Amino acid sequence: MDSPTSSPQQPLSQRLSAADAAFLYFEKPNEPLHVGSCFIYDGHIAKAELVQVLQERLHLLPRYRQKVIFPPLRLAHPTWQDDPEFDLQRHIEEVNLPAPGDDRVLSEFGGKIYAPPLDRAHPLWKMVILRGRADGTTPIIWKVHHAMVDGVSGVDLMTITHDSSPQSSTPSSPPQPWQPQPLPDITSQLRDALNDRLTETIRSWTDSVQWFRPSQAAQALQGSSQALLSFMQTLPSLSQPTPTTPFNKTLSASRQFVWADFPFADIRSIRASLGGTVNDVVLTIIAGGLGKYLRAQQYSTAKRVLRTMCPVSMRQEDEQGSLGNRVSMMLAPLFIDEQDPLKRYAAQRAAVDQIKKQNQAGLFYDLLNRFGWVPPVWQIMAGQLPAANLVLNTVTTNVPGPQTPLYLAGHELLALRPIGLLSAGIGLFNAIVSYHQTLVIGGTVDPSLVSDPWSYAACLRDSFDELLAATQAKEGA
Repeated sequence: MDSPTSSPQQPLSQRLSAADAAFLYFEKPNEPLHVGSCFIYDGHIAKAELVQVLQERLHLLPRYRQKVIFPPLRLAHPTWQDDPEFDLQRHIEEVNLPAPGDDRVLSEFGGKIYAPPLDRAHPLWKMVILRGRADGTTPIIWKVHHAMVDGVSGVDLMTITHDSSPQSSTPSSPPQPWQPQPLPDITSQLRDALNDRLTETIRSWTDSVQWFRPSQAAQALQGSSQALLSFMQTLPSLSQPTPTTPFNKTLSASRQFVWADFPFADIRSIRASLGGTVNDVVLTIIAGGLGKYLRAQQYSTAKRVLRTMCPVSMRQEDEQGSLGNRVSMMLAPLFIDEQDPLKRYAAQRAAVDQIKKQNQAGLFYDLLNRFGWVPPVWQIMAGQLPAANLVLNTVTTNVPGPQTPLYLAGHELLALRPIGLLSAGIGLFNAIVSYHQTLVIGGTVDPSLVSDPWSYAACLRDSFDELLAATQAKEGA
């Protein structure tokens, strides 16, 4: 995969969408809504090397030089505007890891680096180079606000900053040096906000008028009937409140991340033998791991089923490389009480297949889009209310990454450690990414609620080992 030589085809939208803006509205001091990864590279990467790579490619990442501007009276969603004070050095730091610089130190100290919210006075991203690894590698933690990217666009952007070989390939230069556009004055912001709200209102009215046109009314009625059917099929399972777990409580501001690596070939062999999808395999591993972890914490899993939110990408083919969020979700059960791995896999697969038949992701995507008419100031107020979560226990997001090695300034990317976000009383987030024939399940936790997250990572490995052994035994029977 070569580095891109031209800017993304999709033009940047200045006004944030309702989905993107929601991550700003719902952010709280103890619940920052950025996502990220810890990239681990071979050898020593100097800060100057990283700065040079980014300087050469920032014209391919124009959003990374823009900041969020809220309009007067919050009449519309905020806009992306060039930061006239943009300084690349402000977004790159170097920090020394405490001795001995091993994985546990990286997990705990790296979590402290990752935890604080991003500075909204500047573009919403940051990179931190960590020094002092015992094995001589260079970890770099990259924090990006969820208002800028979703999982798929985050992987797309990763390919822009990396090369497919140790020989760094400099992308074509921009037609002219970057000059920030001046920030709009208050009058311009007010005028544009009013115009955009009026446009949005007219669009909503126009959609409503379509119901009075026979041909379009029939099509709309059919769509609404399908949505209603999906809603009625989904409602019974969602009406049941989820069990409260030790990690479903009020969150602190602390964060920690751990990980478990699995050979992607083994994941695929399980899927090939048992049917279903890679995501079915992952959910089965996580359900088994959570069951083991909770029972070790003296939590009874008897007859208990947890629920996880699984983001679903709605990004179209022509939207690849564009920023922002194009996601919906499905709410899947996790059968933590089923200790037979093959029976657990069958239950997970059947449940997810049923959710797909109900088109749950399409239903939620349609519902989310219909909230566009709600005035932004109401959305902001709702976002700052105390979160009462009776629907979810955890989040599980699975994003496929490149299966060939990547390089940064000639240094091989050895491993990825995905890091998620915690909010609404969810103190355990499962971020899954595949890279270079390895699938990684990264657990982001609030350490005040998950006292020994490495034991959870060990439970995930045990769950995988049991599933692989049971699958191989079934094949040999």
